[in-house]
Amino acid sequence: MTNIQQKISSKSGAYTLLALFFACACWLTASAQTINEAGKIVLSVGETRMAGKTVKVDDIVPVGAELSTGSDGYLYLKTIDNGFLIMRPGSIATVEMYEVNHENPEQSRFKFFLRQGIARSVSGDAVGKARKNFRFNTPVAAIGVRGTDFSVYADSQETRVIVSSGGVIVAGFGALCSPQGIGPCEGANSMELFAGTANVLLVRKGQNEPQISQEKELSPDLTAPPRLDEPQESATRKPRSATPNEAKIAHQDTSNLEPIKKPVVWGRWQAISDGLPATVDTTAVNNKEYMQITLGNYIMFREKSSAFPTPASGSMNFTLQDSLAHVSNPTNGASAEASLSSGFLNFNFAKAAFTTKVDLNALGETHVLYARGKVTPDGFFSNTSTTADGNMLVRGFLFKDTQLADSPGSANYLFRSTLNNGWEANGVANWSKK
Repeated sequence: MTNIQQKISSKSGAYTLLALFFACACWLTASAQTINEAGKIVLSVGETRMAGKTVKVDDIVPVGAELSTGSDGYLYLKTIDNGFLIMRPGSIATVEMYEVNHENPEQSRFKFFLRQGIARSVSGDAVGKARKNFRFNTPVAAIGVRGTDFSVYADSQETRVIVSSGGVIVAGFGALCSPQGIGPCEGANSMELFAGTANVLLVRKGQNEPQISQEKELSPDLTAPPRLDEPQESATRKPRSATPNEAKIAHQDTSNLEPIKKPVVWGRWQAISDGLPATVDTTAVNNKEYMQITLGNYIMFREKSSAFPTPASGSMNFTLQDSLAHVSNPTNGASAEASLSSGFLNFNFAKAAFTTKVDLNALGETHVLYARGKVTPDGFFSNTSTTADGNMLVRGFLFKDTQLADSPGSANYLFRSTLNNGWEANGVANWSKK
């Protein structure tokens, strides 16, 4: 071989090694990106942050980043295997681990931590093949899955879980269950909950074994109701056709819709039957300008600028002006229109409290509904239990008409109640100041 041939051969070998080096470097980089990426944001509404910075749609979420939502914030993370982590207002969560092993799917590993607030977890494709390596932690409990769609409320003292599809296995932290573990804590102190019931699985700090509760008021979906564009619930509710609102994708452009400009918009967002149609077009409501409350089939939006700061003392009394309601039989699905009458709504601002009573008329019978609860400084009022706080749940707003300089204030609330005949009542009541 000549010197020239040797040089050419040497250079070719060097180029080959260099090419292999760059190929390996690119593969390692791509591999690292795949391992470090948990998913991306597909919806961001209100105040939402990642690692302290404002979040926007299409942002990539790396493993380990802390996600948070403000009092009006909703955040949807779509994972790399088509699952979801959905965060509702006032929540803080971290995807601590999201490793999809394509060669050995059963060795994939997943771990979430919800420090506080309300979140919904919908298992992705890879999770279904590695359930033994899935863990969803809260400050007091570990949640494992059986191929699942579940919602969680968490704070430093308590965890509450409901299941929409599949099942979960839950255990409180203790000697038999460590926060550092991967996968479900299974044993004497664990308990399973499956879809098909309205039960809530409850774990309190220091209580290793969960408890089953039939109190609907404890449901995370009542503490922070889902938006209409969340993935459709399954299994726990009667099958129905998706409404146009539910069929909309989260980031669809709605800028061409004419916004509704009223202090409060309320009504039935979903048809109950042909005789009980939907009454409000939620697609025409500008979510950037309105706060939203949902309870059952009814929805209410309050214009943010119409918030009614509550005084430190004094009282206000309201009379019933209008309502929209229905009753339904959970056994056979029958439904009928209902009306409200003879009601009052009173506020004691020194005690930050409200009381209300109303007569519900349906199917020739009258049912007395009543409730008491708390009102916040920004005019949101609610109760938490139909055992201690009356026989109906209430979620409402005080508001003022921004088009009137001397607006005396008004109030609206959504309600839901199980009547003494077994039927369920659901509706909205509109009130004006006496």
